[in-house]
Amino acid sequence: MGNPYQPFQPTLTQSGLNTFGLSLKSTAACISLRGIVHSYLQIEATMPTLYPIIPDGTQAIFISPNGSLLSGPRLQACDLQILDAGKYFGIWFYPGGLRHFVNLDVSEIKDQFVDDSCLSWSGFDDLYKRIYQNNNFRDRAAVCEQWLLSNLNKLPINQFDHALSLIYQSFGNIRISGLTKLVGWSDRHLNRLFHRNTGLSTKEFAQTIRIQHACKQMYSVQASSSNTHHDLGYFDQSHLIKNWNKFLLSSPSTFWERFKSDFYNS
Repeated sequence: MGNPYQPFQPTLTQSGLNTFGLSLKSTAACISLRGIVHSYLQIEATMPTLYPIIPDGTQAIFISPNGSLLSGPRLQACDLQILDAGKYFGIWFYPGGLRHFVNLDVSEIKDQFVDDSCLSWSGFDDLYKRIYQNNNFRDRAAVCEQWLLSNLNKLPINQFDHALSLIYQSFGNIRISGLTKLVGWSDRHLNRLFHRNTGLSTKEFAQTIRIQHACKQMYSVQASSSNTHHDLGYFDQSHLIKNWNKFLLSSPSTFWERFKSDFYNS
């Protein structure tokens, strides 16, 4: 099962990594996990630094030599503080991917990081120990992959997956009333499943995908907000700026200055 959605984190671009003094190694999941697990990543920091994260609808496991934390969904950008130099590992799940491994209402961990005391997930409690017994990135990724495969309960594709696909295809620019008609479920039922599987309401998830698309497009073409709002699915420039401030807590120009200082000057 593939996935048309590719989440975007500006910190993981080359300019973002350079800005925050980080280096990155990553590799995709095996075929059996494609469309469920986006990738395995290892960030190396040479000194204490910030690690900015923007909303993308995904969940991730952050792994350090001291333990593992599952990150819930976020509606607003935030900065994680990397306190020590070192190598930090991660598993990046596609939206809704956790339901294939663990029985969890993702809305209960919204805007939170939870450890093994809050999760009934076989092998999660000592995952970090098994990972850091290996020094090689590929070996660490293999440990994660075997753990995930041992917990995998691959569910059949259903209307929820169809709804995800329709949101991706429209880059988040789809009316929820129209989405429910295409899926064949009531607004209430679809919203309940989005809350459980992504941690967000159907509308919040679609808005997250829309701001993701805006970020990716603006980064790739280095375009200013003044002439891209229609292409990005916004009514006008003020609509784009309003949503940018809502989700990313800044104007586009201020936001990009953090990751690429020459963004508007190239």
